[in-house]
Amino acid sequence: MLENERLSAAERWTLTAIAAASVVLRAVCYFRYRFDSDEPQHLHVAWGWTQGLVQYRDYFDNHAPLFHIVTSWILKPLGERDDILLWMRGPMLPLYAVVLWGTYVIARRFWSRRVAVASTVLLSFFPPFFLKSIEYRTDNAWNTVCVVALVVLTGGPMTLARVFAAGVVLGVALCVSLKTMLLVISLAFAAVALPFLIRDEKLRIGDSVVKALLFIAGFAIAPALIVFYFVRLGAWPNLLYCVFKFNELVAATHSNVKLLQILYPLELILLLRYAAHFARSRTFDETSRTRFYLGMLFGMYTITLGGFWILISPRDFLPMMPLLAIFVVAWLIRICTTPARLAMTYAVAAVLCFAGLIHYTDKFRDETTEWVTMMHQALRLAAPGEPLSDFKGETVYRRRPTYWVLETITREAMRHNLLPDTMWEDAVRVNCHVAQADGPFWPPRSRVLFSANFLDMGRLRASGQWIKPDGTFTIAMPGEYVVIDKNGLAQGTVDGSPNAPRMLGAGPHRFAPPNDTHYAVLWAPAFARGFSPFHLKDLDF
Repeated sequence: MLENERLSAAERWTLTAIAAASVVLRAVCYFRYRFDSDEPQHLHVAWGWTQGLVQYRDYFDNHAPLFHIVTSWILKPLGERDDILLWMRGPMLPLYAVVLWGTYVIARRFWSRRVAVASTVLLSFFPPFFLKSIEYRTDNAWNTVCVVALVVLTGGPMTLARVFAAGVVLGVALCVSLKTMLLVISLAFAAVALPFLIRDEKLRIGDSVVKALLFIAGFAIAPALIVFYFVRLGAWPNLLYCVFKFNELVAATHSNVKLLQILYPLELILLLRYAAHFARSRTFDETSRTRFYLGMLFGMYTITLGGFWILISPRDFLPMMPLLAIFVVAWLIRICTTPARLAMTYAVAAVLCFAGLIHYTDKFRDETTEWVTMMHQALRLAAPGEPLSDFKGETVYRRRPTYWVLETITREAMRHNLLPDTMWEDAVRVNCHVAQADGPFWPPRSRVLFSANFLDMGRLRASGQWIKPDGTFTIAMPGEYVVIDKNGLAQGTVDGSPNAPRMLGAGPHRFAPPNDTHYAVLWAPAFARGFSPFHLKDLDF
C-alpha cells in the first residue's frame, strides 16, 4: 500500500507536468472558451443592481441573490464594455483557487500528502470542473462556499462552535444557490446514519439535538438578513415568486418527476445496505470514520440530486468533485503496485482529460469573439436607456421589455401554456426598436412577428421592413424611420413627402417611386449609428 509514502520522482514530474498544462490551458480557455448563455444572464442581473434596480421586483431572475449583489460591486466601476464578461471571469479565478485549496486540505487531513497533491492536480484538469470554474456564474461562488463548509466541518472535533460556524457558512451558500439544501440534507443524513452503521459509534441524542439546533441557528443568519433586506426593499413577494414558485414550473413540464421520486427511497435503501456491508467488517478510528462519513455524504448527495433536482447538469455536482478526486486517487494508489505504474496512470488520466477539453472547447477555437462583437454592436445600436429585446439579458446593459427570461424553464412553460408569450406585446408597449438576432430561443408566435417587423443588422436587429415591389410597407413600432438602399439614403417620397428621417406611426405606408431597386425602411437612429441591412455587421467592429 503506497498511500502513506512520499511522492516518487516519477509521480512528482508527472503531476508537475499536468499542473503546468492545467495552468497554460486555463489561460487559453479564459480568453477563448465560449460564453455560456447563463454568464450574461447573471451579469445582466448584477448590472441591474448597479442601476438602482431591485432584483425580482424590477427585472426577473430565478436564482438566489447574493452572488449578483456582491459582484455588482465589481461590475460598477468597470463601466459599459463590450468585453465585460472577460473581465468578470477574473473574480472566478480566486474562487477556483479556494476550491483546490479545500481539496488539498481535506485530503491531507484524512489521507496523505500524496493523495492531497495528486487529487488537487487531477481535479484542476477535470473537464467539467475546469471549464465551469472559468465561467462567470453563481455555481462557482456556491461551490467555493460549500467546500469551505466541508473544510470547517472536518477541521477537528465536532465542537459546538464548529457546528455553528459550519451552519453560518452553509447559510451563506444558501443565499448563493438553493442547491445548498441538497448538501445540507446529505450532511444531516450521513450524520444520523453514522451511529447505526459503525458499531463503536455512540448515539448521544441530547448532544445531537443541541448541535442540530446550533447548526440551524447559524444556518438561518444569512437567509434572515436577505429576507430582511428584500422586505425593506418591498421585493420579498417578488423573490418568493421568482426563486420558489417559478422554479416549481419545472416539475409541471417534466413527466419523469414522479418516477424519480418513487425511485429515491429504493436508492436510499441500497445506499444504506452497501454502507452497512462496507462498515460491518471494519474497525474505525477517527480518520477512517471521517472518510466513511465523506463517502456517505458523496453517495447521499448523488442520489438526492438525482431524485429531486430535475434539470441536472455537471455544475450541480461541483461540491462533490473534490471528494470524487480524492476517492479516485486514493483508490489508484491502493491498486497500483509501483510508483512508476501510478505515474503512468496519472498520465493516462491527464490525456483523457485533455481529450475532453479538446472536445468541449472545439479544439480550443476562439468562441468569445462572437459575443464580444454582439456586445459591441449592442452598445452602438441601442443607446443607454433604450430597451432591447433579448433572450436572457445577453446584451447586459439594456433593459428588457419582457419580464421573463427565455431559459429552459420558461420556454418549456410557454410550450405547455403555463406562461404566456408576451414578448411582442411587451416590445410594442415600450416602443422597442432593437432586438436580438433570430434564433430557436424565440417563442414561435413572437418569432414570426419580430421576423416580419425587424431587419438584420448583423448580431442584432432593428425595427423596419423590406419594402414590397409596389412600394408598400407596414410600421409596427412607431418612431423615426428612413428609407434606404444599398447606397444609403434612398431618393423618393414616403407618403407623398420627400424621404428623410421622419416620424411614422403604426400602420401601412408607401414609398414612391417603386422600381427594381431593393429598398428597406429602417429605424432612423440605427441608420444614423452606422447600421444597415444591406451591409451586415459581423466580426468587423
